[in-house]
Amino acid sequence: MRVCGCEISAQEVRLAVVELNGERNVELLRIKTTRIELKDDTSEADLRSFLAALQEFSQENTIGTFVIKTRAKKGRMAGGAVSFKIETLIQLVEGCNARFVSPIALSNFAKKELKGYPEKLPVYLRNAFLSAAYALTKG
Repeated sequence: MRVCGCEISAQEVRLAVVELNGERNVELLRIKTTRIELKDDTSEADLRSFLAALQEFSQENTIGTFVIKTRAKKGRMAGGAVSFKIETLIQLVEGCNARFVSPIALSNFAKKELKGYPEKLPVYLRNAFLSAAYALTKG
């Protein structure tokens, strides 16, 4: 099963696709699309286009589950309104499940269980990779 880790930042979602290899280790897949941007969150056409891009991405990469790193809903570190629209659109992708993982769980997983990040993993994809790896290993 392929899992796509998602980190929502500003008006884009960053995507990292992983699966378990033959040795049951998490393997990052090299994919051509690692970001999808929502141009205008007040435009119905842009919202539909973003959802269509997610749908196409999930089919192209045989995604079974999207795992989203959660963001605070209030307070100083709260996510913006646009990021919550993006989160909702991810949940609406047909044929895929959506799960959430907290930053604290990811931090603990990274410290105690992750054997390291894949070579050549861009820094901007670390949290997306971590979310997907967590979901694969923790079920």
